Amino acid sequence: MNEEALQDRTIVVTRPESRSAELSSRLEEFGAKVFRVPSIRFSRPADTGPWEETIARKDDFSHVIFTSRIAADSFEALCSEAGFPAASWLSNCTVAAIGAATGERLKEAGIVPSLVAGTSSGAGFARELIEKELLGEDSLVLLPGSNIARPELGAALKEAGARVTSVPIYQTLEEDPARAEELFEALDRDEQPDAVTFASPSALSGFLGICGARGRKLLESPSVKIVSLGPTTSAAVRSEGLEVSAQAASPGTESLVAAVREALD
Repeated sequence: MNEEALQDRTIVVTRPESRSAELSSRLEEFGAKVFRVPSIRFSRPADTGPWEETIARKDDFSHVIFTSRIAADSFEALCSEAGFPAASWLSNCTVAAIGAATGERLKEAGIVPSLVAGTSSGAGFARELIEKELLGEDSLVLLPGSNIARPELGAALKEAGARVTSVPIYQTLEEDPARAEELFEALDRDEQPDAVTFASPSALSGFLGICGARGRKLLESPSVKIVSLGPTTSAAVRSEGLEVSAQAASPGTESLVAAVREALD
């Protein structure tokens, strides 16, 4: 792969502000110019009832699965607010994570996952758990995540015979349209980006929401490469009638950077 593929290229990063620094820095290290256009943000759940019910029966769960770093962050914070460390709850559970960043965040909290999966697809993750004999028909699985978490993973786990409880522990919200102003100013100067990255379906929908018709026109441009993080995000891009130029092979910053380089090589 061409080491200079990113030199002097302009990349739009749509990750939430709290998650964009690492990806932006890595792209800049390769000589790229980065526009940070956070299209979604995270907040506390509007309704804490489901979480309180989960705490009341926390000893029932045999497995807890984290699908993102923000899920791990939110889980640790909510456990701390409830008066106990997350590590004490999970000490008798099988813990699994999607992506190296999620796994590392759990370790920072004193939680050692039994599996850190390299796939971001629900079916692939469930299959990996079964193949490694980490999941059985008697498993009672907790999926803490977003209020708009996609159903694929839970469905795949249920197909494997597990009983699954999904609980929203944070909200994913569309960002303020003002966050796109820098991009629009560049477009007004006829400075069109070379690529736009999406790490989740919600980032795509958020981008289309805050950028409107101008954002869609940008993504439809043949000269702009759309780079996705995983098959679920790629499917969301295609469902909007858009073309994916490259897909990251696994969750994580380095894989996404490699995909951007591939798209622009």
